[in-house]
Amino acid sequence: MATRTETTYQVTRVTRTIEKPFDHVLERLHSSIKQPSSAGLGILDHLQSKEAFEKATNAALGPHGFMQFQQFDHGPWMALYGVNGGRKVTRIIFGNPQIAVTMLRHDVSAGLFVPVEVLIVEREDGKGTDVVQLTPSTLIAGTESASRELRDAAEVLDDKLEKLWEFVAE
Repeated sequence: MATRTETTYQVTRVTRTIEKPFDHVLERLHSSIKQPSSAGLGILDHLQSKEAFEKATNAALGPHGFMQFQQFDHGPWMALYGVNGGRKVTRIIFGNPQIAVTMLRHDVSAGLFVPVEVLIVEREDGKGTDVVQLTPSTLIAGTESASRELRDAAEVLDDKLEKLWEFVAE
């Protein structure tokens, strides 16, 4: 028989409205998080040593210290159902395993929320873009039982993401 435990806690969802076109916002984000090569990231091919893994990871990081793991373009299929008025909508999953491990060493369940994800949505009026994200520290260390070390590590990720979004909004 399985045991089920539920924990309820508050998570912060942030919507940043950037007064720039969707394509500009996506281009700025892509310029800062490295894209996977056509052969895939290949990071897991370098597990023979921590040093080899870190070297491969560092080579895959963009200027703000993140790499893209996946991108989903929701706009075209949503339009088939008459959802969202044909606006562009893209979900991107990105992160950095070396940042993730600073949290995972305190609570392996942080792996549920790293890498992070963002939803980029063309505004209905066409005059800007909404960037929607859940604040990582509220997901990873939002419970009362979270240690101070876990909270501190998760807040470092929050700060790095804030700097990334400042760059994207320029």
